Amino acid sequence: MSIEIRNAQNIDRQALHAAMLDAFSDYDIPLQPTLDQFNAMLAQRQFEPELSSIAVEGDEVLAVWFIGTHDHRAHLIASGTRIAHRGKGLAKQLAARSEAEIIKAGFKLIQFECLTSNQRALSLYQKQGHEINREFDCFSLEIGDWADSDCEVKKVDWATIAPHTTTLRDVMPSWQNEDFAVEAAPEAVCLAAYGNEKLVAYLAVAPSGAIYQLAVAQNHRHNHIGQSLLRHAAQAIEKPKLAFINIDKTDHETIGFLTHLGAQKTVSQYELIKRF
Repeated sequence: MSIEIRNAQNIDRQALHAAMLDAFSDYDIPLQPTLDQFNAMLAQRQFEPELSSIAVEGDEVLAVWFIGTHDHRAHLIASGTRIAHRGKGLAKQLAARSEAEIIKAGFKLIQFECLTSNQRALSLYQKQGHEINREFDCFSLEIGDWADSDCEVKKVDWATIAPHTTTLRDVMPSWQNEDFAVEAAPEAVCLAAYGNEKLVAYLAVAPSGAIYQLAVAQNHRHNHIGQSLLRHAAQAIEKPKLAFINIDKTDHETIGFLTHLGAQKTVSQYELIKRF
């Protein structure tokens, strides 16, 4: 039976999910979402089936190249090939098909991440015209018995926070954690900290424990507000650990804050961009 390279329209989500579980089972970060978490991830990252590419043999999905979009940009949500079908050039074929469709649709660039430890993949991407744009660190943090702040912490809608994000944060988040992505997250928990009835800090977290965004106004830092938000977030989602995915290495304030709280660095990634 021949392998077909096609878009991801009208493909059963369970088949896509099964392929992703197999493909990621031996990664440095073995991403193993439930079907509900997988669907939520695709929704939050604005999955575009017609721009995405898959390799299919019979009823089995062998490899995936999931694309999302926002404004003029396309994003590689996730890509992978089932372990038994690697070495056949499937990823290269999927990338070529999706890139052609992205260009045809008028998008100006594609961006995604590559583990810094995966030098083989990085070399391949660079030969295909992708350039390193930024470098990220990822952290895992156990919630401690930290001092509380004097601020009032409230659970709010993202719409309450959105107008204030650019004035409160120092560094633009990675694309998965940008404002549009948080707005699209179906189950994001959003918290706001108020001092004298003024919004001075905020946090948005996924039910899985992954922090989308955390920011504290510059003149309110070092007053336990960030750690207070983290404790409230952990209580709200009932998780003893939180994860910070793709913190820009130039965001020294956040990295210093997390290190101070005892966060452990898990992996580092490059943000790659290819312009059309």
